Amino acid sequence: MGEVNVSSLVRPLTYRVYLPPCFNSERHTPYPTLYLLHGLSYTDSQWDELGMDETADALINGDQIPPFIIVMPREQTGIDLENAVIDVLVPVIDQSYPTERSPEGRAIGGISRGGGLALRIGLRHPDVFSAIGLHSPATLYSPPYIVRWIGQIPEDSIPRLWIDIGEGDPLYKSVSDLLSIFDEYGMPYAFQVGPGNHNPAYWSSHLDSYLRWYASDWSSASSLEVP
Repeated sequence: MGEVNVSSLVRPLTYRVYLPPCFNSERHTPYPTLYLLHGLSYTDSQWDELGMDETADALINGDQIPPFIIVMPREQTGIDLENAVIDVLVPVIDQSYPTERSPEGRAIGGISRGGGLALRIGLRHPDVFSAIGLHSPATLYSPPYIVRWIGQIPEDSIPRLWIDIGEGDPLYKSVSDLLSIFDEYGMPYAFQVGPGNHNPAYWSSHLDSYLRWYASDWSSASSLEVP
């Protein structure tokens, strides 16, 4: 658990950090970083409760994905999470751990409302994040905003996108509408749909796929270097 208390925030920003089982603070090769946002009515513990840390440990120990750091901030009333992540949390994490400090070394994703926030933050800050994961996302923002954000992304900085949702999810229609926007404006994405609803059982069963996708661009020889 960590906490940042700065004058630009109305209250302290709390967050959790997952460190890979082989973590070495003196390692010369920097670690990629994944920022994961929780859903409405949940807290920064959501991803841990779904089994994210155990799944990451198993994949890393099995050499299925390279080691990386995962940061899970808590959204709280009065805190603009976009500004908190970009202006406060990312710099704090980069100063505290041996991280890869380029967009190619960072990804952001979220569940439900957290997915909507990840969409906004990721599209608006391609200079910080090169990949965006949307898991049963609540879009939150009207099409004109999303279209504008897409249009402002430099051609050489278009992020990787992942969207998944269960067939029985009540947000399925809004996700379909979001995909239509991506198609119309030429945003490439990976889309996965299957059995399930908008609940922990669905998200927990897909953690393996999520982590493999986030790590797919980090599986270089340098990322897999033994600490």
